[in-house]
Amino acid sequence: MMRGAGILIGLMLAVLAGASAEAAPTARASDPITIYDGPGYGYLPVGRLARNEVVRLARCTPSGRWCYVVHDGPSGWVLASYLVGSAAKVQATPWRPLVSPGFGLFRPWHRRW
Repeated sequence: MMRGAGILIGLMLAVLAGASAEAAPTARASDPITIYDGPGYGYLPVGRLARNEVVRLARCTPSGRWCYVVHDGPSGWVLASYLVGSAAKVQATPWRPLVSPGFGLFRPWHRRW
């Protein structure tokens, strides 16, 4: 009985993992753009996206400026402003609070300690 439940749970997890990989948000390159090894111009270029090429977004930086793209060629980081598909970028960008804790919340704004 326990073995059957373990197999069933394993199958469910495999289906969920496959569904989440296929449901990755997609975007389109508005112009030819360089793919970098990391999120910034200081990293090495590893490839290029062609204009109108559709890519899957794995994740974006918390600021939403750079996104990690996966496609048939080399995967890497591209400048998000060249990607069309704002809903995809929002879905791939991690959530962060608008106000960081401790910034003016627990001490008077008019005093500097």
